[in-house]
Amino acid sequence: MAHIEDHLRQATRNLKFLENINQLVTDSLDWQVTTCFYTALHLINAHLANFGMQYKTHHDVDDAINPEHRLSPCKISEDTYKAYKMLYNLSRRSRYLVMVTNNRVVDTGKTELTYCKHQARALRHLNTVLEFYCGQYDAKISSVKIKCEELSGAENLKYYSLV
Repeated sequence: MAHIEDHLRQATRNLKFLENINQLVTDSLDWQVTTCFYTALHLINAHLANFGMQYKTHHDVDDAINPEHRLSPCKISEDTYKAYKMLYNLSRRSRYLVMVTNNRVVDTGKTELTYCKHQARALRHLNTVLEFYCGQYDAKISSVKIKCEELSGAENLKYYSLV
């Protein structure tokens, strides 16, 4: 079983990878969105590990963190949960070129590509998950340099230095 530190180390590595592909591979929006999700996934898994839990499926993780499941000791805030779910959906869109709404693939009859607006959404959602984890567990994760046309310096995104 992976330990809390293992998940945090992987989340930090993923965040650094996000910075690198953002700076060096300018046509990698799909990979950036996917990396945002997997960074969040390791933060959520670190959260679960704090309770001695580890799940193998996305469905089981969802059940454990869902704020509507009153008896779950691992549930997270509704805002963080929504951010995590949106990252999951954006990642599936990026990986499979399909529209995903409410965890279901929607047949739009066209290929769903990843654009700057999806990158910006993924970065905002990841920032929400980072704020949750670092606030809950007093973890120290450094900000990374990010280029994103859709984000402005006026946004309060603690974990990114916009370049």
